[in-house]
Amino acid sequence: MTTHVLVQDLGLKKHSGHHGQWKINENAVLVEITIDGKAIRAEEGDNVLIAARKAGIEIPSMCSDSRTNPNADCGMCVVEIDGDHAQVKACETAVRAGMSVVANSPALAETRKGILNNYLSNHNAYCLPPCSYRCPANIDIPGYLGLIAQKKYVEATSLIKEKLPLPRIIGRVCPRPCESVCRRAQVDSQQPVAICSLKRFAADRARELNAITQPQPKAPSGKKVAVVGAGPAGLTAAYYLALEGHKVTIFEAQEAAGGMLRYGIPPYRLPNQVLDDEVNDILALGVEIKYNQSLGRDFMFPDLNSNFDATFLAIGACVGKMARIPNETVPGVMAAVDFLAKVNRGERVDLGQNVVVIGGGFTAADAVRTARRMGAPNVTLSYRRTRKEMPASPHEIHDCEVEGVVLDLLSAPVEVKVNEAGRAVGLVCQRMQLGEPDASGRRSPVPVPGSEYLIPADTVLLAISQDVDVKSMKITDIETTKWGSINIDDKTMKTNLPGVFSGGDASLGAATAVEGIGQGRRAAFAIDAYLKGADDATIAKVIEVERPKFFDIGAHPKQKAKLTEMPVLPQEARLCEFGKDVAPGDTGAESATGAFLEVELGFNEEQAVTEAERCLQCVCQAAGTCNLQKYSLEFGAGTKEYVGPIAFMHKPNKGPAPAKISR
Repeated sequence: MTTHVLVQDLGLKKHSGHHGQWKINENAVLVEITIDGKAIRAEEGDNVLIAARKAGIEIPSMCSDSRTNPNADCGMCVVEIDGDHAQVKACETAVRAGMSVVANSPALAETRKGILNNYLSNHNAYCLPPCSYRCPANIDIPGYLGLIAQKKYVEATSLIKEKLPLPRIIGRVCPRPCESVCRRAQVDSQQPVAICSLKRFAADRARELNAITQPQPKAPSGKKVAVVGAGPAGLTAAYYLALEGHKVTIFEAQEAAGGMLRYGIPPYRLPNQVLDDEVNDILALGVEIKYNQSLGRDFMFPDLNSNFDATFLAIGACVGKMARIPNETVPGVMAAVDFLAKVNRGERVDLGQNVVVIGGGFTAADAVRTARRMGAPNVTLSYRRTRKEMPASPHEIHDCEVEGVVLDLLSAPVEVKVNEAGRAVGLVCQRMQLGEPDASGRRSPVPVPGSEYLIPADTVLLAISQDVDVKSMKITDIETTKWGSINIDDKTMKTNLPGVFSGGDASLGAATAVEGIGQGRRAAFAIDAYLKGADDATIAKVIEVERPKFFDIGAHPKQKAKLTEMPVLPQEARLCEFGKDVAPGDTGAESATGAFLEVELGFNEEQAVTEAERCLQCVCQAAGTCNLQKYSLEFGAGTKEYVGPIAFMHKPNKGPAPAKISR
């Protein structure tokens, strides 16, 4: 028997709205139906899809999205009625008393998966591109690549500087995590777009044009912020805090700004003039830097508390780790970061004929290449895993070999060999083999018994990693991690001390420059929110970075060009001896030394535009308001096959034709 009930009898409240909130007719007659075994009361005259939504039950549907083509139904809302396995559309099926609806079953899921695959074969975009999410600074990469393709270099640089204030620097030294997930590699022989080099091109061109690429600061807030450390994180925090109208003072322990950018990266990768130019851009915002000012030596922490409204600790990780082997403190052994700092200050370091560098990261690569430029004829890089596991990027390792460095892989240091005078003369090493993966996912090296051997070494450079020197700050009550870095709340960037924030290497440990920049930007907005009275929950919301899941979709290149190779300095011109003049015609800020001419020469305009056009522009303007990603993840959809805008016409057996999604 049919049951008719007035809405008042159910105690339902009338509510209007959208996105799942539905208005109920006060005089509606309701009928009982079940959806997936759940009894609900539906308004007579409604279809099953609307009835389900009013009851808070989701039946997948895409055709109600305003961006879909109304000439075709999505077909996602298929259901089964009264035990009949024939599938009908919920949006076209009227409710009736006693109806039994199945909205979820393996057969329905398979139908929806096929429909979604049709959508995806006609859809060349992620909700937000993988490159931008992989970038620690979250730069709008497709945005600036698209502007470069249009020869809008100033606009491209301005877009980059919304998230990253040092584009000329990072365009030279970034390890390029964005390129590791670039979808161009799916369709182009594992060749991603040269994202990093294009950042450099745009920013260099904007500099040549003397264009303004950063906004003017907001009106003065009356608040003062101290930034301790002028490395990537500190400079970035100062930049964004200044744009928010705060008065920023940076305290830098060295005689110049840059941190590891200046004292850890050689000028053949990052010319000093490039670094100075971008530091000066930040100073132009009203930021003040006080040099040769070390916290705990030249001023104390209470000075900051009494003179500033907030403090950002960005002291870096500048203390080289030891190898924990016998004789590692004898003359002839030093930390690679100390060696690089000496050379970058223009000091002559006598290395002897034979140099061994222990490590496989960027610092190790910089150290061996610099040792060759200092005149050492025999330079060896000793690393305990294989080339595949080396933290340094493949192009850096390639340059090491081009410049005459010997790679001694699966090799671990055992002892520094010394002569009668107690000076290093060699490094005893042991052969390794790869065992099971360690906590980082890399296979752990295992010693091969009885495999010790000696590498002659007048100088041994330790490039294992770096530590944070928190003790020198003489802040007795600041919390640290078990690794010795500053402990922070990752959600707010706060330390345990009121008004004190930290980031970059100081809290991460030794990391990359772009990671430091990402931390500095988050810290700046956390501090800005704090200065405006925000609580921790609000601060966390302000600086939260969403990390969505990704599923594989099609890729369709418009530009058939292959990856543009970076023009480089010829091999014979790279190793002019330190302190001697270079060949006639050589120019540049470092040409007086001869040893530090920039190796990567940069793209010309034609190369840059062609390379930028290789970007698939896999970014959707409807991000965050469309259910395609959500449903594709839910139903396991995904295809690498990009067919084009008429894909559904060729796939009649995969469910109803999907409407085209416009962006």
